[in-house]
Amino acid sequence: MVLAVILIAYGQVMEQRPLEGIVVAEFGNTIAGPFTARILGDLGAEVFKFEPVNGGDPVRQWSPPHVGGLPSTFQALNRGKHSITVDLRRDEDRDMLFRFMTEKADVVVQNTRPGAMEKIGLGATSLCAASPRLVYCNITGFGRAGPLKDLAGYDPLMQAFSGIVSVTGEADRPPSRVGVSIVDIATATWATIGIQAALLRRANTGRGGVVDASLFESALNMMIMPMVQMAAGGNVPGRSGLRGPLVAPNNAYAASDGLLMITTATDGQFVKLCGILGHPELAQDPRYRTVSDRMDNEAPMSAVIQAAVSRRPRAEWAALLDAAGIPNAPVQDLGEVMRHAQTLATGMLQSSPETDFRLLGLPISIDGERPGFGKPAPQLGADNQLIFDFAVDGVNPGGRV
Repeated sequence: MVLAVILIAYGQVMEQRPLEGIVVAEFGNTIAGPFTARILGDLGAEVFKFEPVNGGDPVRQWSPPHVGGLPSTFQALNRGKHSITVDLRRDEDRDMLFRFMTEKADVVVQNTRPGAMEKIGLGATSLCAASPRLVYCNITGFGRAGPLKDLAGYDPLMQAFSGIVSVTGEADRPPSRVGVSIVDIATATWATIGIQAALLRRANTGRGGVVDASLFESALNMMIMPMVQMAAGGNVPGRSGLRGPLVAPNNAYAASDGLLMITTATDGQFVKLCGILGHPELAQDPRYRTVSDRMDNEAPMSAVIQAAVSRRPRAEWAALLDAAGIPNAPVQDLGEVMRHAQTLATGMLQSSPETDFRLLGLPISIDGERPGFGKPAPQLGADNQLIFDFAVDGVNPGGRV
């Protein structure tokens, strides 16, 4: 009955989506767990975010700017959810959660400290035994096995531990972390893939299961190209700034008004590039005839390209290169990206129906439609009443009457 009320209440702003009817219980904090549940929510699932009664998800206290009365980061990770406060020290709240997850939930997403859910009787083993149809997703720092499996993990730590920072930055400067929470976002994506695969299996067999994703494994996966090169006999990869591996030219060059990335993946593209730059002789130089030749002699080749590119602004070069089918892109700051006609045309920037702010939608469309913006992130405990029926002795979760 409670779920029917929810669907009626929000049905006017939610189009039919692939995961409509799926109920998700989230015990998430910071980024990876909450973003996993947000993806599922954008795809149509009803997400119940269970938070500590004292303070909730730590992201609620992160730094400004604020939108809709909440930190902008919290809005980005938690839109469209219902917030339920719980006190896991109370038997009543643990009993309520056990009943909710085994009787109503289709999916549990949790990224609490390893072992924490098991200690209070809400781990995968006990819940899946009570509800074999349940899909239970653990998101951890280092994975299920190994000497570090019991440690917590955070994005910058995993960038360091996995080697990502070792290949990021300029060769003659210290390593640099990637400027976004790339490991958290990647982990949430892999967790979502695993959850959906388990749901598909359940549709065929009636059996749910346990999905495990970790920040470390997701970070390792992003190192697939450097790893395979080294495994095939190459050297330990280092940092090369904006210059990319594998092909050449594959670098950013300073035009008269900023940096322009140019990548030629084939010998034919290189010949065209030389003509556009006014140096057709480069294509006939034996040092540059093949990709391998150009990689071996990149420095003198890049010097000629740089001198030519510096004479015009990026837009002029882009027009010429686009017409010739040569891959290129300006190096933009976020303001330029958000104003760009291509960004606006994608519909990725979605406006809140209740508050004047925008968030990025999911980078997928189904039948030509992108999942929309249902409602902003909830205030702490805003939806406690929604699961009153699961409370013990008429007491609401979190000890609130």
